Amino acid sequence: MALRSARRPLFGVLAAALAASVCLVAPAHAAENPLPASYTAPPAPGGALTDLGSPISSLTVVEGDFGHLPDGTFVAYAAPMGEDAALNVSTATSGTNTLLGQYPMVGASGAPMVQVAPDGRVYAATYTDGHLYRWDPATAEMTDLGQAPGGATYLYGLSFAPDGTVYGGSYPQATVWSYADGVGFTDLQVPIPDASVQYTRTVYDPDRHALWIGTQATAHLYRFDLTTGALAEVTLAAAPKAVSSVSDLDYAEGRVFVNWGGYVRVVDAESFTEVAFTDVSASLPFTAYPLSARGVSEAKQGGVYFSSTQVVNGRNSVEVVRYDLATDTVARTGANTTVRGALIGYGWTVENGQDVLYALAGNYSGGGFMLNIDSGRWQRLQYDIPRVPSPLQHVLPNADGSQVLVNAFLNGDTSRWDVARGTATPFTRFGQVEDWTLVDGVIHAGVYPNGTLVSAPFSSSSSPTLTTHATLKDSHQQIRPIEAKEHEGRIWYGTNPDYGLHGGAIAVLDPTTGAVDVTVDVVPDHTIAALAFVGSRVFAGSSTVGGTGTQPVPGSGTLIAWDAATKSVVASVTPVEGARSVNALVEHHGLLYGLADHTLFEADPDTLAVTRTLHLGTSGPVQPGEGELVFHPNGYLYASVDDAVVVVDPLVFVATTLLSEGTQRWELSPDGSLWTTVRPEGARSFTHLGQYGPAATDCAAPDTRPYVTLLGRTTTVRNRFLTTGCTLQDLIPTQGVPPRRYEAVLQPWLSARVAAGQLSPIERRLLWDAARGR
Repeated sequence: MALRSARRPLFGVLAAALAASVCLVAPAHAAENPLPASYTAPPAPGGALTDLGSPISSLTVVEGDFGHLPDGTFVAYAAPMGEDAALNVSTATSGTNTLLGQYPMVGASGAPMVQVAPDGRVYAATYTDGHLYRWDPATAEMTDLGQAPGGATYLYGLSFAPDGTVYGGSYPQATVWSYADGVGFTDLQVPIPDASVQYTRTVYDPDRHALWIGTQATAHLYRFDLTTGALAEVTLAAAPKAVSSVSDLDYAEGRVFVNWGGYVRVVDAESFTEVAFTDVSASLPFTAYPLSARGVSEAKQGGVYFSSTQVVNGRNSVEVVRYDLATDTVARTGANTTVRGALIGYGWTVENGQDVLYALAGNYSGGGFMLNIDSGRWQRLQYDIPRVPSPLQHVLPNADGSQVLVNAFLNGDTSRWDVARGTATPFTRFGQVEDWTLVDGVIHAGVYPNGTLVSAPFSSSSSPTLTTHATLKDSHQQIRPIEAKEHEGRIWYGTNPDYGLHGGAIAVLDPTTGAVDVTVDVVPDHTIAALAFVGSRVFAGSSTVGGTGTQPVPGSGTLIAWDAATKSVVASVTPVEGARSVNALVEHHGLLYGLADHTLFEADPDTLAVTRTLHLGTSGPVQPGEGELVFHPNGYLYASVDDAVVVVDPLVFVATTLLSEGTQRWELSPDGSLWTTVRPEGARSFTHLGQYGPAATDCAAPDTRPYVTLLGRTTTVRNRFLTTGCTLQDLIPTQGVPPRRYEAVLQPWLSARVAAGQLSPIERRLLWDAARGR
């Protein structure tokens, strides 16, 4: 069903406010022939931003759990991603399931882990605010237990001791903590030896009163003795490729199950040694087995269960596998969950005297799965979990501006917004788009978390075929293609590496052949955050910020000239000392303009000399990819920095704050409007689509060449806006005026500009001489 949203002005016409908020910051470097001190730049155009409401409702469940209500009803618990995320309680049966209730967690954007305690109470570890919530089935009350220690913003790895104590890990300080009634939170002061670690997740060993701790963005496995405080690292056998994270930990009857880079590894909890196990179908010993799941189930009848991607008849198939704890063997059960996806939460119940495993399956549909381990019967299920407005990731107008694609953060759903109708309809799901571009009717996108380069036609179909060209995570350890631009018929990507790594890449796709050419570590240990092209030349902006979970390397972001033939840097400069990232680059009238954190700069592409800089008056941390520069047909430059927008007079480098907060991503449509994502008032997430319309000016397409040209010759007089949207070049009265009339027409006009302070006497003479051919 199409979604319809009322159009409501979020900000009124801003002309008066813009005039009042002009920030006359002098450029750090002025060109020759400076403007007269009497010159005052006219205000930038006003405009209005219209909030169009939520264009995508989706369902994103990271992990859930199961339990019994006081009346014995077996239920599924899940907290989909969304503003003030709610714990959903749905019946869990092999028939039709029903939503029993929703319980908001105010301030949370979702729960990466929901876990049922032995007493039946439900705990949710949340995104963004780092709070722990508890829902009591007996009272139906949700309680915010507060923020975990160490400034945690994300919580992971909940498990329980017999006395009800909750244990968990966190990001970004990698704090390991506990929570107990009457005590509250305790920082367990676990001394993680590797300073690069920012994530921890834990599982409790009830037989030895110890915690097993997995880390990210550098993968380690530790055992922490809660009695003695001793910490020991457990070394696993080398993996075929680098592993940056322990994604899940589970404990069952003396075995610790470790999700080590998408493979299950098993450790003996008594000896701290890795266990070799056998696939009964092949009679071969393994230390790693494909794991397509959020961990493994609790033990039942001597085994644990999980989903695993297997190749069957040449195709990937997601199958349920049993690990036998007594014999350390794995065997397929014959149950297939390919249609629903990986299992992301497990629960056991008894039906007709038989043990039945229920699971949530797949992150994006509220799907489920059940397996009767006594009879072998299995079934795909659907839980009654409503969709919620999605946080938005990117926008992309089509070639004529009649439609806009919108992509959802994390979930990766995509919808098509019809501008005339004001409605949204589903479109092919891309996954979480890091950046995309439209070329000749084809959408080219770089997608997280596998650094996938994909394309699809921007057609009338709601589900055009998505073509995958490369998976950069597998080939080059790049997971975020954060810049996408077309140049000379090829699609160029700048990338950010995998968790725990430094060093981005330039990847170039030839759409005709499908070939992808990748150059890694273009700037040593730097992410490639921006690309621009001047003629056939290639330029890139770099960032000292590496993959998620790393610390920035020393130094500043750089502007480089790159030789595509030799795949080498031929020139490099630091445009703004101390700025971590060059987040945007664009060419305009043969010059390069870039965004280095919060500073706009202008550079000569021939020498890379930085000719002008201007701090935009914004502040706060800026990550690679969190910057946009858009030259509008009205002659002004719009800069998006994190969630603020500044409009710049590019001729004199004067900045005006347009919106101090509340938007992200600005994309120009052919009709001149600018599309963005909007954070509703009082919200934390950008869940709404916005359309900004700059006010019309007298000169629809002003001439913004840097220097005034008369009679085909470029003078040394700098061009400037004389009125909002109209430049000196636009207004100088030479067009259609015969030379014999110059003295009567041009001289008085130039003199009037001098009297108004818009020209200096020297500039009047230079222009008059040029008009007479001198």
